[in-house]
Amino acid sequence: MRKRIVIVGSSFAGYTTALSLAKLLEDKHDITVIDKTAEFTFLPSLVWHPFGYRNEEDISFDTRPIYKDHNIEFIEETVYGFDLEDQVIYTHNSDISYDYLVLATGTKPNYASVKGMSPGENCWSVATMKETEKTRLAWKDFLDNPGPMVVGATQWAGYFFAAYEFLMNALYHLKEHQLLDKVPIHFITPEPYLTHFGIGGIHDDIKACEQLFNHYNIKWHTNTEIRELKDRKVILKNDEVLESDFTMLIPQFVGVDAVKTTRGLSDRRGLIEVTDEFRHKTIPNIYGAGGSVFVAQKDDTPIPCGVPRTRYSTEIMAKTVAYNIASELIGGGRVQVSTDRIYEYCKQDMDHLGKVLFRNGADQNHDLDFIKKGSQDKWANYSIEEYIEASFDTGALKI
Repeated sequence: MRKRIVIVGSSFAGYTTALSLAKLLEDKHDITVIDKTAEFTFLPSLVWHPFGYRNEEDISFDTRPIYKDHNIEFIEETVYGFDLEDQVIYTHNSDISYDYLVLATGTKPNYASVKGMSPGENCWSVATMKETEKTRLAWKDFLDNPGPMVVGATQWAGYFFAAYEFLMNALYHLKEHQLLDKVPIHFITPEPYLTHFGIGGIHDDIKACEQLFNHYNIKWHTNTEIRELKDRKVILKNDEVLESDFTMLIPQFVGVDAVKTTRGLSDRRGLIEVTDEFRHKTIPNIYGAGGSVFVAQKDDTPIPCGVPRTRYSTEIMAKTVAYNIASELIGGGRVQVSTDRIYEYCKQDMDHLGKVLFRNGADQNHDLDFIKKGSQDKWANYSIEEYIEASFDTGALKI
């Protein structure tokens, strides 16, 4: 009997799960993907957008032709709730039933976690394409009217690498406009030390990063919480006030409303607690992957840090989900991936970033030209669609 697997979300986790299931199931069961948009946006690229390295059309593509080629149904709808007992997904235009549910809904920025944190007013953001467009315009204005700048991440943030990469790109642009000596820079982070990344750090990046920051007179604040943002001011929990004409902060991310408001589906932050098979801990026909899944901190930090869901770790989660659903439907062994392994997959991505941004910089005597590409060099020869398809074709995403 054919079963229906419904995947909510069509970013890295959802897209990977859908295509992996299509290959494993060979059209023996029905696969449906629901998302509010058919556009896949390569989220790591958002941090390049304010500096003109990529435009929107360079970092997104329409998923529908690919889904159609793999006999995957795509429904362009916003999901607003779930009935877990009757196995129904609620959208504004229809109710969609499922036999298996995969939550690949990602997260949303929680700006309310810091008083006064409002993108476009007291700070700027690279969390979404819409917000990144505004940041791009604000950056152009800032180059015309430079002043003090604050870059960093709030308490509970998890995507620290985006803050570092934004800062490195900003340094390059300031150098190009001969403004480095006119912009005092502060870097704020809840990390216990620079390049902790929420996963305990990598190699000798701490020393390399500190050398780079010292070389460019960047004042860093680790183990730091933000109390409030005001117009041109960042107020820290210790009451220190930092003047800032341009503030860019990575916020905390929490689960989307549809997940968070469904009783029994998530924790208080809207994140899904799963087993090592990425199956929901109490509901056996529900799985989760990517940002929507809760991953515990490996080691406690004085100020809470989130754990990043990097590209590679997200794809591993998604493929684990696909293998385990397929094992129930057509047979085969089940797959488990421990939290420690997820950390290792995160570290593989972070190791590349550290090499590009910090170790290469130290090797080149802090010549900012090495920043021009940032982490883009890993994907520079691909369009976004070609890069993702190549990952599947070469088996690069095998567990």
